[in-house]
Amino acid sequence: MPTPFKYDSNDPDCEPEPLYENGTYVDEWDQDNVRLPCSQFYITKNGTQRWPIIQESLTKLQHLSETHMATMEDIKETIEECAGRKYEFNCLERLLNEVYSADERAHFMSTVLSNICSLALNVDKICSRPPPLLRIGSNRTVTMSQKQAASLLACAFFCLFPRRFNQKVGSEYENYQNPNFNTLFQGGRTGGSKWKLEKLKCIFHYFNRITEKMPNGVISFRRYQLPDSCLPKWAESKEPLCKIHITKNKIIEDIVGLLQVDFANKYIGGGVMSDGCVQEEIRFVICPEMLISLLLCEVIQPNECVFLIGCERFSTYQGYSTTFQFKENYIDQTPKDSWSRKLCHVVAMDAIAFHNRSIQYTIKNMKRELIKAYTCFRVPAAVIDQKSGVATGNWGCGAFNGNKQLKAIIQLIAASQAGRPLVYLTFRDQNLVMSFHKVYEHLSNEKATVKDLCTYLQQYSTLYKKLPLFDFILQTPVSSLYS
Repeated sequence: MPTPFKYDSNDPDCEPEPLYENGTYVDEWDQDNVRLPCSQFYITKNGTQRWPIIQESLTKLQHLSETHMATMEDIKETIEECAGRKYEFNCLERLLNEVYSADERAHFMSTVLSNICSLALNVDKICSRPPPLLRIGSNRTVTMSQKQAASLLACAFFCLFPRRFNQKVGSEYENYQNPNFNTLFQGGRTGGSKWKLEKLKCIFHYFNRITEKMPNGVISFRRYQLPDSCLPKWAESKEPLCKIHITKNKIIEDIVGLLQVDFANKYIGGGVMSDGCVQEEIRFVICPEMLISLLLCEVIQPNECVFLIGCERFSTYQGYSTTFQFKENYIDQTPKDSWSRKLCHVVAMDAIAFHNRSIQYTIKNMKRELIKAYTCFRVPAAVIDQKSGVATGNWGCGAFNGNKQLKAIIQLIAASQAGRPLVYLTFRDQNLVMSFHKVYEHLSNEKATVKDLCTYLQQYSTLYKKLPLFDFILQTPVSSLYS
């Protein structure tokens, strides 16, 4: 991958310069690239170009904002004019007209909104070519400046991305998320209203921050597919157990310098644009640049993962799921690499959703989860000396009904095969801290290898109804596995 930006680490306030752009917009309108709203090929049903309509509508709203006259109704009319369709805005309306204080509302309407308009209006100048899509099977990276990400998110705010509303079977984007904000704006009276409002607060705080000062860093989204030739021979592997630290009192995003695991949906971002509000969705709203992955990424396959590199954090929060709340501003002081990307690497690792809990113990499903974890933890040969640790935890153990003990052993196997230490965060589960530590000490004393752990799982697949996995391991010496 070519170096896409010129960055002087001695002048951190200087915006990185793209090396491959000449400033002139290059239009791409095909299935391999993001369809941008500024394309000449984006047309209405009667054959006229939609971009001039969008420009006129956004310019009008921007003027209303700058003259302190913009209302919620103006935002609604602008979005519907730009998209050429009607929406329901109860959540957005409630936030602006009822939840925000008079000062907060006035600042958003007169200052922040104007900047969002400007970022969307100038998408053809800020993003001088459409970013490529990260399609199934593509080993590639998309890199952009934080300003370019902000421009794309401004387009999402106004629901400008064409064709992304239609995700029916057979449609062009059936295997993608909808990055437009229309579903985030709707609702707000019942059901998930409270935490949906809090997610909007986080995202609007991001827009407030970039209005005060546009960050000048770079972010990357990398899709990786594990080659068949790199699949380990699990039944023969003599790799020893990796080192592990198990704790209950920290959260993954606070573990600096390690690969941080996003407990992802195969449709990256999960329910972030609707009522979802667990680990993945929370991470995406406190680091809104991650929302760009919804624009880029096709559904993740079992031997694939997506890395989100350098995305800045803007908010702190409290609570989880239905108790989630935006708390306050967060200043992300993570140092940068030579490309001006923050040294924060997150990997989207999607688990199987087990509607029937018992099927997770089949050999097929345990192998699938093992390959997925290994795909995420494996360090490519090009960076073999950079085997930092992995910060993970109860992956797929909430709404996806995964068993905590099984997922702990699967991730221990994957990290051991990859040669990376684990920091395992149990999310306040002290019993898991103690029991996992006891099992790990037992396996260490037994000098267990990856092969041995895989054999434990294979034998346990017929015993899961009789006893917990950890008990089976503690009661079964390694030497007896092969007798």
